[in-house]
Amino acid sequence: MDAVARGKLAKAVLVAEPTWGDVLPVEGGLEWARVTIRGRNAHSALRYNEIYPQRHGKDRLEPGVNAIELAARFITAVRQYELDRTRARSHPLLPIGMNTINIGVMHGGTGLGENGLPTVMTNPAIIPDVAVLDLDMKFLPDENSADYRRDFETFVHHFAAADAWLRDNPPTIQWELGGLYFPPMNTSPDHPLVQSLVANKARIGKTPQVKGFVAVCDAAHYAGAGVDGVIFGPSGDGFHGADEYVEVDSVVETAKVIAASVIDWCGVR
Repeated sequence: MDAVARGKLAKAVLVAEPTWGDVLPVEGGLEWARVTIRGRNAHSALRYNEIYPQRHGKDRLEPGVNAIELAARFITAVRQYELDRTRARSHPLLPIGMNTINIGVMHGGTGLGENGLPTVMTNPAIIPDVAVLDLDMKFLPDENSADYRRDFETFVHHFAAADAWLRDNPPTIQWELGGLYFPPMNTSPDHPLVQSLVANKARIGKTPQVKGFVAVCDAAHYAGAGVDGVIFGPSGDGFHGADEYVEVDSVVETAKVIAASVIDWCGVR
């Protein structure tokens, strides 16, 4: 990513992430986003007034609005939105439904701190006025970030419009949470580097599949800068775990294929 930022580009890039010997010229884009839903704080003893708003004497008690309950409805709506998107569109080199939305983190409580999270998250005697949801959002290789963000923002707008409180207090969306954003990569299967890898793999008696990468890797940043990319690497398992590994024999085999493809691409002087 730093190399791309400094303009260290090339005509093509090969990333040796483990692919079990298959050739992967496409991967979807990835957004991390934070959705913040605001309610209205109140004491839990007054929850009855949230459910059945009423007057006491001359003064009307302002009912609390439970942000966690609003978030629960939002989660259900996101699930339907996800289903609609995954059923409507797919990519021929990727599994159907890979363009998922994972709500991976949720914080609920009272008071919004400078870090974007509730300041009190341990007191169930408070009707919470903040719910914060962090989302991992995948989109297809032939989609773009601007359209994807616009579509999700429209969905959130319509969700809020259906609720009396949220119409006046709509959720907010923070894109590129933690500075994370991976552009999609959509290299043609007919690209010379892709075809070279397939041919050189076949020369050692194995026929690789040409398919898509279901995760994301550094190839995305090059693709975002206009560089064609392909992912090709050894076999392994335990990724992002304590016992992550690759198989030595497949590393040797992969190195031979990559070396031959580099010669095809660069030539020999």
